[in-house]
Amino acid sequence: MSDESDELRLTRRKLLGGVTTIGVASALGGVSTWATFRDEESSTDNSVQAGTLDLVLSDSDETEADGVSGEFTLSNAKPGDTLYGDITLENAGSLDANHVELAFSYDENEADSPNGNNEADTLSNSADGMAKQFEVTQLTYDGTNIFPSISDANGNGRKDIADLTAGANDSVLDGLTPPPSANGGTESLFLG
Repeated sequence: MSDESDELRLTRRKLLGGVTTIGVASALGGVSTWATFRDEESSTDNSVQAGTLDLVLSDSDETEADGVSGEFTLSNAKPGDTLYGDITLENAGSLDANHVELAFSYDENEADSPNGNNEADTLSNSADGMAKQFEVTQLTYDGTNIFPSISDANGNGRKDIADLTAGANDSVLDGLTPPPSANGGTESLFLG
């Protein structure tokens, strides 16, 4: 039994040697890691300039203007009226985009009635009702008619302005190609 205890006996030398070995290995690992994280380069002759993507819109009633909205306006509307509108998209920036996403919204403005009061259909929800009354028969981008892909999202039997704003048509209106090319390229959007 005394032979077994001699073999397992840990001396201070063995303990100090083991700690020293672990310390040296850790120090070498730390130095090599520090060298990896600590690399410096310098140059005085380089510069980086970011490109731009600047979408400019214009329609038949307005001149070119920076912004990302165009407007179709129908005044004094009555049943049977037809509206056709073009919007030109121009990329005045230096970078090419990879697609165009369209989003539609609508608003209703009504003049005062003869007695000076706004009529009842100017309530906040009346714009929704009016948008369902104006049928869309054509929607083209870059000469491609995307109208057949628009669904009757509100189920009223016709494709209308309200359908263009519905989330159900997002996949048709997102990812349109080709986008206007950089440095003045244009594409056309037509609604009728």
